[in-house]
Parts: sequence; structure tokens; C-alpha cells
Amino acid sequence: TARAIPDEEIVERLFFPLINEGFKILDEGHAVRSSDIDVVYIFGYGFPPAKGGPMFYAENYVGLPKLLERLKFHAAETKRKVEANKTLLPVDYFEPAKLLIECVQAEQMGMKKKLPVGVPLV
Repeated sequence: TARAIPDEEIVERLFFPLINEGFKILDEGHAVRSSDIDVVYIFGYGFPPAKGGPMFYAENYVGLPKLLERLKFHAAETKRKVEANKTLLPVDYFEPAKLLIECVQAEQMGMKKKLPVGVPLV
């Protein structure tokens, strides 16, 4: 049965995996700074410039702890749906990136200033 999907959930399910992928790109060394990813998404993919790019949006509008919590929620929901319906393919784009988890832990410990250059905390 179809259900009404709130706007906030639509935004989460569309943009949070994109932001999560940005953390993976940083962790793998394909980009040096989160702003590098933002520039690509703004000028290459048409991300709304007013939001500053997906990484800026995550840091300044969403907050990394909320991003992590909602990714975990959507990962669990997706896993549950795949287990209930074997015709669905498993996906991992909601599984939080290692760097995101580390950034949230560092932020919670008050270690923002001690992180190496390139870690996308404000």
C-alpha cells in the first residue's frame, strides 16, 4: 500500500546518500577538501548554489550527527525491506561512511580543532 512520504524524508533519501558518498570520496583521497566536492556538485551537477553544495549543506543545515543518525535509520529500513522481499536488490548507499562516523565522534568529543586538514568539519 502506498503511503504519504513527507518532504523531509524525500530530501533525506535523495541527498543523504550523495553526501555520504562525498565522505567516502574524501576518505579515499580522491578529493582533498569538502569544498572540492561542493564545487563539482554545484557547477557539474546543478546542486542549488544557495545551499553551498552537499557537504556544506550537511555541515551547516543538517548537522553531521543528524546525518549519521538518519543514514543509519534508512540503512536499517532498506535492509528490512530487502529481507522481506527477496526480489529487491541489496543496496549499501545508506551505510554510513567511515569518515562520517569518525567526524561525528570527534565532534562529540570536542576535537574539531585537532582534526587533520581536509576533514569536513566547520
